[in-house]
Amino acid sequence: MNPVCSDIPIDRQCQVIASHDAGIWAFEKAPGVLSHPNKGNGGKRTRSLLDADYDSEEEAYLWKDEQGKTNKIFLLHRLDSPTSGVILGASTKKLANCLKDAFAQREVRKTYHAIVIPSGRNFGNETWKDNLIEKRDKGKIRVSRGKGPTAITKAHMERERSGLYGLNLLKLVPQTGRTHQLRVQCALRRMPILGDKSYGNFSLNRKFARAAKIDRLFLHATNISFSVEFEGENLDFTAEAPLPRSFGKLLS
Repeated sequence: MNPVCSDIPIDRQCQVIASHDAGIWAFEKAPGVLSHPNKGNGGKRTRSLLDADYDSEEEAYLWKDEQGKTNKIFLLHRLDSPTSGVILGASTKKLANCLKDAFAQREVRKTYHAIVIPSGRNFGNETWKDNLIEKRDKGKIRVSRGKGPTAITKAHMERERSGLYGLNLLKLVPQTGRTHQLRVQCALRRMPILGDKSYGNFSLNRKFARAAKIDRLFLHATNISFSVEFEGENLDFTAEAPLPRSFGKLLS
């Protein structure tokens, strides 16, 4: 039996999209919702994936059920607040450690889709490699090309010049997990992700937000899959979050 009750205190705009009896949970996170609460913030609880306390050392949400029993979900990875889509949790620390190792060893396949502003250059499949560095600017992380770790992403152009606004849809499969990797790599190729308020085309972002009445980062984690061995058994797991309606509105 799954050790976590079904009554997970999930944010009202997020949802459970898949689970496994071993104790794996897949959620669809809405844009603007944090993967986990930020430290500090004057003691105020920020809006996050679960409406529950968060232990930053264990990287786990915890809450009490109606019987007073403490339940936990260990967060396995993160999505930037503006990014929507699939995010995973585990019910036990042992399973969480196993799956975090799988993430670290690149045994977990993650697929994203992004609406980008066309650069005038068309392509089918490409592998992007960039050395990126992180810096803090006024307390915020900013990433740029420099003498840092290599970020690798496989990119595929799924749709070109689509919809009323002539936008492109990219499928992005990161091979590494650097901070802001996909957002920066798209921007470096002069096709910033629509709605990106850190690396995007700010004037075009405002134009599209007014025209389409949608103000968000158009980056969505559509699929996560893996196959790992845990306690002598093979665990195969896949979770998928279809493209949000807002994507369809801009591409149709």
